[in-house]
Amino acid sequence: MSDEVEELVRTFPKSVQPGVPKLKAPQPGWRTVKFGDVLFPVVRPVRLDDGQSYRLVTVKRSRGGIEERGRMSGRQIAVKSQFEIEGGDFLISKRQIVHGACGVVTDDFAGAIVSNEYSILRCSPELDLNFLRYLSHTVYFQQTCFHSSIGVHVEKMIFKLDEWLDWPVNLPTLREQEKIAGFLGVVDGKISGLRQKEEGLKRFKAGLMQKLFSQELRFTRDDGSDFPDWEEKRLGEITRWSSGGTPSKDNPDFWDGDIPWVSALAMHFPLISDAPLKVTKSAIGKGTRMAPRGAILMLVRGSMLYNRIPICVTTREVAFNQDVKAIVGTGGVTHEFLASWLRANESLLMSMVTGTGIGAGKLETSELQDMPIQVPHPEEQRKIAAALSALDGKIAGVRDQIAGLETFKKGLLQQMFV
Repeated sequence: MSDEVEELVRTFPKSVQPGVPKLKAPQPGWRTVKFGDVLFPVVRPVRLDDGQSYRLVTVKRSRGGIEERGRMSGRQIAVKSQFEIEGGDFLISKRQIVHGACGVVTDDFAGAIVSNEYSILRCSPELDLNFLRYLSHTVYFQQTCFHSSIGVHVEKMIFKLDEWLDWPVNLPTLREQEKIAGFLGVVDGKISGLRQKEEGLKRFKAGLMQKLFSQELRFTRDDGSDFPDWEEKRLGEITRWSSGGTPSKDNPDFWDGDIPWVSALAMHFPLISDAPLKVTKSAIGKGTRMAPRGAILMLVRGSMLYNRIPICVTTREVAFNQDVKAIVGTGGVTHEFLASWLRANESLLMSMVTGTGIGAGKLETSELQDMPIQVPHPEEQRKIAAALSALDGKIAGVRDQIAGLETFKKGLLQQMFV
């Protein structure tokens, strides 16, 4: 692969699998067939009636399933070439399949319509539909879809169904397909249950934070006596703020070091100790700076601010970019309490986001520093932080279980299907 092609591939989103499809020899009892041997296109044209209402659907990327686009009358539908889908169909978006936009049509979407930008397929008696559902999650499946699409830009590639149906695939007997799909269904059920548990813990934590920071719920001292009233301060009075930056990308001495360089891409969890990109010591003070262990990193610029306010506490020294502020407590406030207070006020922070003119959001530092904050006694701060940290630990534990099962499932898919 040339350097130019490698550079292009690195710009692709994670939903795209551009690698060359490589099919291993079939396992004992399995056979190699073409997709076209076990899948066939179906066409159910719909003659639109101007006065009739129709249900339109689409397919989400990354095999996210079918979802409703809405209802429109025949008169409102601009593309008149429409087709009906039924439960048990396998739907492929011709323009989005390189991003994994495909899925099984469930019975609740039967009767909905799609345009000619979609391919509708049915399984032959030799292919189990649930097995196909899991097969579509494999890297090999996605690579065959990518290499059956044409176009000069990854967002404008068009799927060529006839070419894709000619790709080979390994299949076990129908009975084994059903057993494999059934087992993976059990794994999915466990993952779903854990996700529900994670969401339940998050909701409980959000409710607890609301009660704690509104002072509806108060801790007492170890001897049972009350802590003093909370003191009102301005956020800027009890914190020190610093801005990050980006070292020159043209200077190789600044990059590929051992110091995590934090940007929005790395800010997904309450604690942060690593980042995809790293800088060297030479870069510190020459385009970026360090945040100490225990600093609060807060994203203050970027499109992500329209959806959430990323806030992380560093567990080691890190560097950070210009879209992030590092906040350190200076006036009798602990970083654990301060980070929790900021997260509890996420709705307020999101209401303070303004546009930059280029589609990104921003938070003004002066407005943030002017926010009023009620500060409890340091010992009460520690008790609040300990309670919330315990919940964070439970949430992280469930998240680790989910990640472990997803890794296990991914490994099974790769081993069994290709």
